[in-house]
Amino acid sequence: MKRDIKTVLHALGVSRSYQGYAYFIEAVRMAAEDPCRLTRVREKIYLPIASRNHTTIFNVEKNLRTVRDVIVRNNGQKILVKWTGASFLRNATPYPRELIELFAENCILSEEGPEK
Repeated sequence: MKRDIKTVLHALGVSRSYQGYAYFIEAVRMAAEDPCRLTRVREKIYLPIASRNHTTIFNVEKNLRTVRDVIVRNNGQKILVKWTGASFLRNATPYPRELIELFAENCILSEEGPEK
């Protein structure tokens, strides 16, 4: 069963107050549209997000790592493993691209654009 991405993020402690919240939703949307983007995530996801938001790839990456860190700090890995069965989350801190992929495969995205 797919869950709404915003509901999942809020349950994992990621609120709209994080700049990475909007970037993460945008990244998940892009990965869901074309999963091949995940093979070149910096070029195919981070760069377009940076360009649209008038920032740098470095800032996009940093803000996505913050989202990941909040999820890890709030025991989100355990919740995500239980929900998705993604065993790679059990033993190591996931890369942001791994979380983007997991959310793209398991979440419903609303039709509205990314939140600012």
